[in-house]
Amino acid sequence: MSNLPRELAQAEVLIGLGRDREAEERLRALLAEHPQSPAVLRTLARALHHQDRLAEADELASRSVALAPESQDGHLVLCDIRLSRELWADADRSARECLRLEPHDWTSHYAMARVLLSGPRPRLREAYDAARTSVGLAPDQPAAHNLVGLCLDNLGNRDEAERAYRNALAIDPGHTMAQNNLATLQMERGRLGHGARMLRQAVSQAPQEKVLHQNLHRILLLLGRRALIAIATAGIVLGAMIAQDAPWWSRALVGAAFLAGLGWLLHRFRANLPRGVGQWGREALAAVPRRWQLFYGLLVLVVLLLAFAPASIAGPAGLGFLGLARVVGLVVILGWLGGALLNLVRRR
Repeated sequence: MSNLPRELAQAEVLIGLGRDREAEERLRALLAEHPQSPAVLRTLARALHHQDRLAEADELASRSVALAPESQDGHLVLCDIRLSRELWADADRSARECLRLEPHDWTSHYAMARVLLSGPRPRLREAYDAARTSVGLAPDQPAAHNLVGLCLDNLGNRDEAERAYRNALAIDPGHTMAQNNLATLQMERGRLGHGARMLRQAVSQAPQEKVLHQNLHRILLLLGRRALIAIATAGIVLGAMIAQDAPWWSRALVGAAFLAGLGWLLHRFRANLPRGVGQWGREALAAVPRRWQLFYGLLVLVVLLLAFAPASIAGPAGLGFLGLARVVGLVVILGWLGGALLNLVRRR
């Protein structure tokens, strides 16, 4: 017979390290020996949850709750799973059970704050109050400070949100989600390099976190938008030079300086990203429709013609660039209005 507390503790360590499949194997062996153990059921549910096997995880967590309905632990796990499944009403019931069972435990208020912050109609002020209560009960818990930051961020108070994220990191410098959330906040303020460096650190500590990979994709998209604006600006400058009959060598000099500067900035930016970002970059590029990839390529080709081609070729290229610039302007305006590229992922 196995030593159940020791085996469960080892499984928890594996889950914390992101080795969820290995934890699952051990926990299934434990479950065969202890089929009525709520602790084994809910820990296995957590391992499956981390693998996005939500229906299986929900079933196991529900069994755990049925076996120990007066234990807060099972309700916490079930609340977390049902938030991931977007079962808002069920998650709310689980969080309220936590509050009923353990009204003075910070995790109960933390779970309630998460529920209030989620769903199609978040109750931001109530979520903030619950998160603050959680911090008051456990000021040494970085997750609680991180959640306060998320509430403040959603309320539009970014300065205080940043302070809350930094409070979480002061307690635990390796808190992955606080790093992620602070990085997204920095990127939304236009500090892509700073945000990328923070994400690099977070990825090195938790490479299994999908949200970090998603935000790295978005960094590349944001960088692509900046590059698009820079290329469009260069094209306008070169077009003006052609209209003023500037000599070929001056256009070539401007074009070479622009390409060198852009290449240096891209190289410097890439240096802040984690190893393997090239592969993630290819994945992000693959998500871009082929017509937009061709458009980018065509725009770069036209700018190169404006910079280096003889006047007889550069003139018609300038006319073509004007047409492309109108499309670029429309894309940029829609991007700003929709905020699609700034919709960075945060996590509780």
